[in-house]
Amino acid sequence: MLKRYLTLQQDSLSRLGEERQRLREQAEREEQRALRLQGVLGELARPPAQPHPLLWQNQQQMGQQVRRLFEHQVQQSALARLELERHEAVLRHQFGRVKGLEQLISRREEGVRLREELGVQRQLDELATQRFLRRE
Repeated sequence: MLKRYLTLQQDSLSRLGEERQRLREQAEREEQRALRLQGVLGELARPPAQPHPLLWQNQQQMGQQVRRLFEHQVQQSALARLELERHEAVLRHQFGRVKGLEQLISRREEGVRLREELGVQRQLDELATQRFLRRE
């Protein structure tokens, strides 16, 4: 019964591990997007090569839009990291559950083995006692 439950918990742990990998990749993608937007902001902060008023105004407006996108992307990146951290806490909890079940099963199996050995030893002792008593 416990072994079946352990198998289910191990399967759950495996799925959580796969989900963690997916969340880690997503968080990295979000951070990469933020870094790219930051690079674009740096490019737009430079004065235009040809100082034309319309070009400068256009560049300023694009900079504002990219800045808003960057701020939004930083929030998305932080949310992805928080989700990853939350998921890793769930994963650690599940890992502890699996290890606890493995130890419990191991202790129970060891107890059964010891009881069997003691039973066999008692039988051998009883046989030895009966042989000894027959000799007399």
